Amino acid sequence: INSQSHSMLLKSRSLASEVIDKMKLAENPEYVGSLKKDKAEKYKSNPVFREKLIDGFIKNLIVTPISGTKLIEVNFEHKNPELASQILNTLFDSYIEMLIKRKYTASEQATEFLSTQIASLRKDIEEAEKKLAELGTAQGILPLSSAEAPLISKITEVNTALTAATLDKVNKLTTYNQLRALRPEELPESPSNPAIARLREQYALLSREYARRLATLKPEYPEMLKLKSEIEATYEALTNEKENLIKTAYAEYQGALAKEQNLQKLLDDLKAQAYKANSSAILYNSLKIETENKKTLLEALSKRQSETDLASRLKDLQALNVWIVDRASIPVEPAFPNRRKTFLIGLFLAIVGGAGTTLFINYLVATVKSSRDIAQATAWPTLGTIPAFEKEYKPRGPRAEFQTLSNLLQGRPGIFSKKKGKSRVQEPKKFSLQSQPAASPEKNNHQIELIVQREPHCIQSEAFRSIRTTFLLSLEGPAKKALIFSSPLSKDGKSAVISNLGLALAQAHKKVVIVDSDLRKPKQQEIFSVDYTWGLTHFLSSIVDASEVIRPTSFSNLFLVPSGITPTDPLEIMFSDKMRAFINFLKQQFDFILFDSPPILAVSDALVLGKQVDGLIMVVRAGQTPISALKQARNKIENHKINCLGVIINGVSLIEQDGYYARQYYHYSKPL
Repeated sequence: INSQSHSMLLKSRSLASEVIDKMKLAENPEYVGSLKKDKAEKYKSNPVFREKLIDGFIKNLIVTPISGTKLIEVNFEHKNPELASQILNTLFDSYIEMLIKRKYTASEQATEFLSTQIASLRKDIEEAEKKLAELGTAQGILPLSSAEAPLISKITEVNTALTAATLDKVNKLTTYNQLRALRPEELPESPSNPAIARLREQYALLSREYARRLATLKPEYPEMLKLKSEIEATYEALTNEKENLIKTAYAEYQGALAKEQNLQKLLDDLKAQAYKANSSAILYNSLKIETENKKTLLEALSKRQSETDLASRLKDLQALNVWIVDRASIPVEPAFPNRRKTFLIGLFLAIVGGAGTTLFINYLVATVKSSRDIAQATAWPTLGTIPAFEKEYKPRGPRAEFQTLSNLLQGRPGIFSKKKGKSRVQEPKKFSLQSQPAASPEKNNHQIELIVQREPHCIQSEAFRSIRTTFLLSLEGPAKKALIFSSPLSKDGKSAVISNLGLALAQAHKKVVIVDSDLRKPKQQEIFSVDYTWGLTHFLSSIVDASEVIRPTSFSNLFLVPSGITPTDPLEIMFSDKMRAFINFLKQQFDFILFDSPPILAVSDALVLGKQVDGLIMVVRAGQTPISALKQARNKIENHKINCLGVIINGVSLIEQDGYYARQYYHYSKPL
């Protein structure tokens, strides 16, 4: 039996039931819990309770084959250490007894058969000796004559042969019964059949390999299924060899039985001749010889019985090959919780958690925050920065804790400080447009993108006018009229920047048109609340003329081209002669053409359109746009040879800037 079989037998329900009965665990309050006496008696006879008791026993029993060895580690979990050790030792003893009982089955069968034969033979000898005594006393036997001697000699010879034949038959029958009781893997080696030894060795190797791999692989894995198939094939081959041996042993037994029967018939014929001759001496000597031969057979069978019993028991004990290496002792400390192991796990988790927190902080830090980050990542100029609103630059979660700690270490004051002795950060008391981000997720308040008109004196409006000045000083001219706005990722506030920048340019008496070229998720037409029955896609599809898709807004000098219906292939209609003709038409009519396009890393619309306009302006959000994403966008723009004019940083946190200048800028921008 391999290690896997021993492990399964140790956790068998029959063995668990035997241990429970031996130790009377069903009546032990420490094992089953505190039960009143009447309830304990009731549960004791309840089969459901007993099954649950066995289930609990098997659940607490842990059997683990030690990899690379033939050893098995057995543990039992219980809150009482003394009871746990007693249960394990009882389990070991019961398991050894179970194996010994199974091994003695074949030996007991052979011994029982020989005992039956010996008892029958002794009875025959007693009857023969009784007849001899009666015949000798009644007849007064005289010595044999010369005519009677050959018959007696023949009877003696046949009796000797019959004794040998009977002994041979008994041996053959014993061998046959022993073979039938053996398992295929327990077949003895035979010089005439070397295949048995080879198959036994192969079966043992495969079983050990299966048990070794079972520690790391599941039984349904292909490797394990293949190995199991090989084990079953080897076992089947051993079974076939066993059947062949049984057939051979049975044939030999039948031959020995036939020989015994023939000799017995011959002896009976010789006895009949003696009776026919009516010679008392012949009858007496014949009976005497038969009695002596039976005594010889009895002696041989008794010797064989002793040898068979001893050899079988020694062989069974040797084949048992199971012993207890260490008996269970009372543990000096609990197995669970393992304080050392718990400490090491806690230390490991602390290290991993610290490393994870560091990586998360590095991720937060590795985002665009200032023009220095833009210059290092792309070498593009920064056209301007747009401060974040209160709710936007007040971070939450881990980043808030990191920001607070950073401010305290660097001695940065709050942005909206009150007088000395009061709170350093002023919380907004009421709702205002200043408390909303530049790209609000609220669909019911799109006017937030038009902060330049609604809150002209706020710090964000001043930022947009500053960017407008940069545009007028460096970008004005026929060569830089058509500009496309994009961002590396979504939610960077691109649409809000375009709407406010377009409005700021219009306030400077520049004729501006905003083209909503984000055909997948258009937003400008909702910001300005214009009629978008006809749009860009209608013109590109040759449905209407160019002048019909240009819609006026509620602001002077500011116009809008809605996106129109969503096409099946936006790239195809963007990269067309009609699109180039439309751009040329707009250049003749307006001072600035601002295209709102999708994010560069999401789709390729901005890259296709960027080849047809005068330049591209990138919009990023401070503290949100990863520097790695900005670098990927730069690589795509450079690979397509698109002219990037610069970057606008949206949502810059004033907390991360110098507190004094930020406060001065804020108060200066407020109306008197």
